[in-house]
Amino acid sequence: MAESIGKQVARGTLWSGVDKFGGMALQFISNLVLARILMPSDYGAIGMLMIFIAVSQVIIDGGFGSALIQKKSPTQTDYSTIFLWSVGLGALLYLILFLCAPLIARFYSMPELSSVLRVVAMSIVLMAMSSIQINRLQKQLGFKAIAVGNISAQVVGATVGIWMAVGGAGVWSLVGSWLSSAASRVVILFLASRWLPSPVFSLRSLRELFSFGGYLFLANVLETVCKNLQGLVIGKKFSAAQLGYFSQAQKLDNITSYAIPQVIATVMYPVFSRFQDDRRRIVEIMNMDVRVIAFMLFPVFTILILEAAPVIELLYGAKWLPAAPFYRILCVGGYFYCLNNIAFYAVAACGKSRQLFFASIAKWGCLALFLLIGMNFGMTGIVWSLSVGYINIFLINAALAWKYVGNPVHSVIRQFLPVLALALAAGAAAFLLQECLGIPWGAVIPVYAALYLGGAFLFRLRAVKETKEILLKLKK
Repeated sequence: MAESIGKQVARGTLWSGVDKFGGMALQFISNLVLARILMPSDYGAIGMLMIFIAVSQVIIDGGFGSALIQKKSPTQTDYSTIFLWSVGLGALLYLILFLCAPLIARFYSMPELSSVLRVVAMSIVLMAMSSIQINRLQKQLGFKAIAVGNISAQVVGATVGIWMAVGGAGVWSLVGSWLSSAASRVVILFLASRWLPSPVFSLRSLRELFSFGGYLFLANVLETVCKNLQGLVIGKKFSAAQLGYFSQAQKLDNITSYAIPQVIATVMYPVFSRFQDDRRRIVEIMNMDVRVIAFMLFPVFTILILEAAPVIELLYGAKWLPAAPFYRILCVGGYFYCLNNIAFYAVAACGKSRQLFFASIAKWGCLALFLLIGMNFGMTGIVWSLSVGYINIFLINAALAWKYVGNPVHSVIRQFLPVLALALAAGAAAFLLQECLGIPWGAVIPVYAALYLGGAFLFRLRAVKETKEILLKLKK
């Protein structure tokens, strides 16, 4: 049984990795091309609207996706009910945004945003149509089908976006990319999963699933509002160009701070759910995840802090250099934010959605407070407030895991502390070598890698062996 689950986790991680990394690679390449054609203000215009799209998507999910995964044996009636609910609610939210678009454009003093919002908001309905397909496949650990669907959709979206940008479409190329990707994902996932909803709607199923998912829904709404609040503040208080610089820095940070660790977290949530009655086993898995993610990502954050400016100039061009200071600050919070979801999913798998909701009030309420304080110190203050907020989120989630899973906060910190110390020490050594010997930034990366890996083997970090074991499982 344990071996079977281990193989499923390894293969799930592999395909989830293909999905995330393949999608990130396509988005990254597409963004490289688009960033050299479009202006920072184009990205800023879309960034101003993302809070409305993101919150709408969370409302549509309603926590039902997590509830379906957590439920041991969801039925066809359960899936069909949530599908019909999601699509109907998506259509209602689109109508609301369509009617409110002129008011939102007036808030930003940018009349052109009205038509942009009315078009890009159509993605809400499209994403509602694919959400249950993804939840069903996640429940079955069918990450291969999800990867194929998402990557194919990304290819379509990237192609359309670049074609429109070359044709001079400006901000509309970002809208076209978004919509075409969402539409193609719907078609591909329906074909891949071979599942269709039944014409049934059960209030009983809705109530039952909402009893668990409802608190996660409220927590996710609060999280999404606070995470996107900076776009609202920057767009109103500063300029579209400043928001564009911040948006580009945040996209890069999301790859390391969120997307990469989410590969493991997405796979581990259904696994945690299987062991929801075995707290000791969940603690073991949690600690291993912390060590492995820290070992893989902490050196990445360190080298990116050192070389943010040349990396951004190489990728996007000199016009995007003002994004470099923002990126460095976000990477500081990334050390902690990349570990955030491990504790969250462990607690969710134990059925503590109500407790997660009340903790979210503290987490995201503090982040909103930090942002309101930070905005008084300019753009740098806003970005630092985000970084501090990310550290606070990690600590609160770790405290929840201590209370409901039995994994003390100091134990979690002890798992990644040796890796953090090594990553920073190697970074300091590489920086001194660069300053004293005048080593070009491109050569600093292999020097840092040699120092970091050499130190890891010298001090026999446990994460080295665990990472190697995971890689060997992926080959089987």
